Amino acid sequence: MKNYARVREADPIAARMVLMHGLGSNEADMLGLASELLPSIEVTCLRASIPYGPGYGWFHVEWTKDGIQFDEDQYWDAVEGVARMLPSVGESLIVGGFSQGAMLTHGLMMKHPQLVANAVLLSGRGYSIPLPDYSGSVFQAHGLYDEVIPFADAEALRSSLAPLGKRLEFHAYPMAHSVCAPEVEDLNAWLAKIIQL
Repeated sequence: MKNYARVREADPIAARMVLMHGLGSNEADMLGLASELLPSIEVTCLRASIPYGPGYGWFHVEWTKDGIQFDEDQYWDAVEGVARMLPSVGESLIVGGFSQGAMLTHGLMMKHPQLVANAVLLSGRGYSIPLPDYSGSVFQAHGLYDEVIPFADAEALRSSLAPLGKRLEFHAYPMAHSVCAPEVEDLNAWLAKIIQL
């Protein structure tokens, strides 16, 4: 798996973060979000390797009458591909993403928890495998009116993360499948807490 990355630099660096975009987008989309995050966090934005529409995807997805179906082999291949990249970015990483990027982050938490010091799950959904003994903190956020990944999927993911207790911070916003200003404010407040700024 080959990925292209762009970096929002920080000086001095208080923490390093990796962000992954959603289906049909690219790393520039996450770079826009990165520009709104705390300036002391260096953010690496990854690009998926599968061409999809105007952008790229991490794995193939279909919307059916039974809900979202995706290629499980491609999903786990993408998780492993990102896992191989993360050590080159740094240690004690904050890893996150939007939509498919959030799903990949959840997969990394399950398969490679040692690579994800803390996690950011934006407008994503989970995968039905129990979370291992994960020691980090999680910021999860979702739109109440999400037409792509229903809010019910976010609630199911939240339930699966409930064993984290106070290390899980969950937010819901009156928005569709997107990111809003109050969400960014809450995310920055959470980031400031976990890196003790």
